[in-house]
Order: sequence, then structure tokens, then C-alpha cells
Amino acid sequence: MATQTETEEAIKSLLMSIASSIGHDNVELYKKLSEGVNFQAVTCPEEFRYAFLYPHERYIDGLIKSRISNNHDAVFLLEQSEFIERYFQNWIRKVEGAACCADKSRTIMRRLFNFYKEGIAIQFDYDAEYTFHLPKRIFRTHGEIIQFYEAIKSLWFGNAEKYIVLYYSLIRTPTTDIGRDEAGHD
Repeated sequence: MATQTETEEAIKSLLMSIASSIGHDNVELYKKLSEGVNFQAVTCPEEFRYAFLYPHERYIDGLIKSRISNNHDAVFLLEQSEFIERYFQNWIRKVEGAACCADKSRTIMRRLFNFYKEGIAIQFDYDAEYTFHLPKRIFRTHGEIIQFYEAIKSLWFGNAEKYIVLYYSLIRTPTTDIGRDEAGHD
């Protein structure tokens, strides 16, 4: 029977092999994707973007539009999901706490995507057996979610005004604790 040290070493060796394999796969993928790109000629971020990132972004955009949805907002959600979800998740964490904030933000993202892809209004069943994945104090309605998404989308495109106005509104809302002291004062 193996000792604890031997077992730990075997597990460590297995994990290192897996990591090495993943690293090797990433290098092979990089080689395939970067064929024909002259990286020595890149002298600024803009050149890198247009030489390497832009063709891949165009490919992904075409893939989504031809295979998943041609709806502009559905495409934007898929292409920028991490950026958008991060804002939902951060606000949920601020208002409701960290418990299940990732479940709640994923639920919102799924419903938001289904709204733009299928036209299904965003509704939550708070009477269901399990509701841990549903927001309780913020982003509870279709209107709130769409308004926040539109503000985040504007922010992505360089117009922060909608987000700033919404941010100010959120910190002043009595149902949130954002911007208030322990006694509940502004």
C-alpha cells in the first residue's frame, strides 16, 4: 500500500502531466492560429489587433450569426459575456453578498440571452422549490435587467453616461446598501 507521501507525489505527477498536456495543446493551437502573422512587424497595440485579433473576432462574429443568432444583442452577449456578467455579478455581490452571486449572474445572463435570441421575457419564479440562483434584492425584473444591460453595453462602446446615471441611482436606492453608512444614511 502506498504511503501518504507516495500518493501525494503520484497526484502531483498526474496534475503536472495534465497541465503539461494542456500547455502543449495551447502551443499547438497558437501555432495554427498565428500562421502568416508577422509578429516582428507589430510595433503597437493597434497593429497587433488588426494583424491577429481582428480576423479571429470576424470569424467568431460570423460563426455566431450563421449558427446561433443574428440578433445584434444576442451576438454581443456571446462575444462579451465575461465583461457583462462581471458587472452583474459585482453588483449582486455588493447588494446581496457573495453567496451564490455567480449562480445569480449566470441565471441573469441565460435569461438575457434567451430574451434576445428567442424573445422570451425575463421572469423569475420565486415560489419554486429552489431559488438560490435568483437575485433577491437587485435585478429582479425584466426592466431592471434590460436597463442595466443597456448601460453596460453603452459602457463597452465608450459611452459611460448611462452607466454613471444608473450607478448613481443604484447607490441611492433604499433597497441597496451601496453608498450608505452602518446607520443607513447617505
